[in-house]
Amino acid sequence: MRIVHTESSTVMGGQERRVLAESLGMRERGHDVWIATPTGGALADRAAEAGLDVIPMSFRRPLLPANALALGSWTRRLQPDVVNSHSSADSWTAALARGLGPRVGALVRSRHISVRVSPSPRHRFLYGQADYVITTGESVRQGLAGSGLVPLERSMSIPTGVDLGRFRPGAADRAEVRRALGVAGEGPVIGVVAYLRQDKGHEVLLRAFPEILKSYPDCSLVIVGDGPERLNLEAVAKHLEIEKSVRFAGLREDIPIVLAGLDIFCQPSLRNEGVPQSVLQAGAVALPVVSTEVGGIPEAVVHGKTGFLVAPDDAFALADRITALLADRELRREMGEAARLHVSGAFSVQRMIDRTEEAYAAAVRFAALRGGAGGPTS
Repeated sequence: MRIVHTESSTVMGGQERRVLAESLGMRERGHDVWIATPTGGALADRAAEAGLDVIPMSFRRPLLPANALALGSWTRRLQPDVVNSHSSADSWTAALARGLGPRVGALVRSRHISVRVSPSPRHRFLYGQADYVITTGESVRQGLAGSGLVPLERSMSIPTGVDLGRFRPGAADRAEVRRALGVAGEGPVIGVVAYLRQDKGHEVLLRAFPEILKSYPDCSLVIVGDGPERLNLEAVAKHLEIEKSVRFAGLREDIPIVLAGLDIFCQPSLRNEGVPQSVLQAGAVALPVVSTEVGGIPEAVVHGKTGFLVAPDDAFALADRITALLADRELRREMGEAARLHVSGAFSVQRMIDRTEEAYAAAVRFAALRGGAGGPTS
């Protein structure tokens, strides 16, 4: 099968890492894969380093018609069986390219976040051009079906897969990791791994942390990631007088090693989530997770079994559940083991690629029924 991914985002967050992982996984199975993305962006660089073919596209919204024509030219040249769009700008480009030119292959739209999509005329055009839709969580899939935009038979939920060989308990020495992160002493460590933007809820966790410190004054909080909110979050920590207990670790590529130094993982998201990779990765290394009832997170965290879920933007509830876990080592162990079993059973990379192949095959069938060109070549 010949596959073209489109991705307009230039950062390297969870969504972009999934695009790369899907591309590499499909290539390993013998498919031909291209990624259309802005040159100079993190995804383009990482894809090129991995030996993937990169199609240079700007996807700038003011140039939408020109970009659509350019993408259409590329698809006519490459004759892909599937074009899979991911972010807003590139999805509009792919939809317009489909509307302006001949139908080349099947158009798949991946929906990574849980923001509600209104059934407006423009969204009916956008999703109407797609032959098939992949969502990163079942709640997102059901939301699109409920809006009338995408029938359930033309969609599939495929959560991001975790490399269980890389993300496993005991991936590194706990004491060495803690020293490398600048954590002193033997106190408990709470961690979060996420792009530093408002909807990830880091500020809520910072507001919860003084309450945690009342019971566990030697506790540390490690914040892994970078982004536009970093300076604000550092200011919040200073205002709350907890900066000595908070470590801003920045961007890290060695996430399995970082997770080995934690006792509890927390993902305090406010909105816009599918099934977060970081939550699944934490579960894979047998960490209990405290998170929020947002998007597809309840699919990753089984409340009361693999961790706890609280309402978004509730610092008191977040502190209460984290403190309860800190008070019970055996509960942390039990939930961590249950989390590892949950993730390994339903969220492996192998399962993600298997399901993606199934979705692409279904998309090709639907495209043929709708009069689209192309079909599987291998």
